[in-house]
Amino acid sequence: FYTMHYFLEKILDRPAGEAAIDVYQALDMSLPGILAYRSICEGNTPQTVPDLRDPAQRDAYRHDNWCTNPAVAGEQLAPFSSFGSPDIPDEVYEQVRQQWLEQQR
Repeated sequence: FYTMHYFLEKILDRPAGEAAIDVYQALDMSLPGILAYRSICEGNTPQTVPDLRDPAQRDAYRHDNWCTNPAVAGEQLAPFSSFGSPDIPDEVYEQVRQQWLEQQR
């Protein structure tokens, strides 16, 4: 909670406390996990964690939209799971929906 709280305070240009982090510190903490997942999806290939403070390294990733959101990723769509994207029949979603509705009563 506090990491996200102080990050949001910083990007909203509010007074920062001792624990505040900037966008580059946030990237330093999140990129290794994202790139580890990319490595797994690409057969455990080594990935270089860029220092996005460096404009040259930042520019190399400028059009990297690799993610699981089709609206953002376009042709760079990442799988939802490292085991591939399973085909889940519509009936399963309906069954889960019905269970949820029953719990709401």
